[in-house]
Amino acid sequence: MAQKDTVFSGWRQFLGALWPDHRQQLIEVLRHQYVKEANDVAQFQEHALRMTYPSYRDRLLRIAEEEKAQVDWLREKIGALGGTVPEPKLTVKNGRNSWECLRIDAEEKKRDYALMLERVCNVPEQTDLELAQGLRRILEEEKRHRAEILEMLMKSD
Repeated sequence: MAQKDTVFSGWRQFLGALWPDHRQQLIEVLRHQYVKEANDVAQFQEHALRMTYPSYRDRLLRIAEEEKAQVDWLREKIGALGGTVPEPKLTVKNGRNSWECLRIDAEEKKRDYALMLERVCNVPEQTDLELAQGLRRILEEEKRHRAEILEMLMKSD
């Protein structure tokens, strides 16, 4: 609970420091997250095709759809703030087999979560409640996706 309280109090400090004088910095944070999420969608879709078990394929495709919803939301928020949506260079890291693909995905989700905490965990609700809630939702989904991927990875070992 202490980590969650720290995250939420940090949100308030972040946008308090950024808004409105440093709106461009917030846009850059959203643009970076947009590129990362778009890359995750491509990677999960590619890895789903390589899964031996249909249930794992279905789970990765569902995760990819949830990540796609994040991409769409981020695109909307970047535009609403007056920013331009970046064109992501999609780089899919493939493993030799489905187990290695899952390992790569788990590592990516771990990095994604850490980066997201570092970059956007400080958006204050009073500055832009919808933005803060959306970023918190993405953060929680990153955590849940990693747990799902780790579960698949452990069961396939």
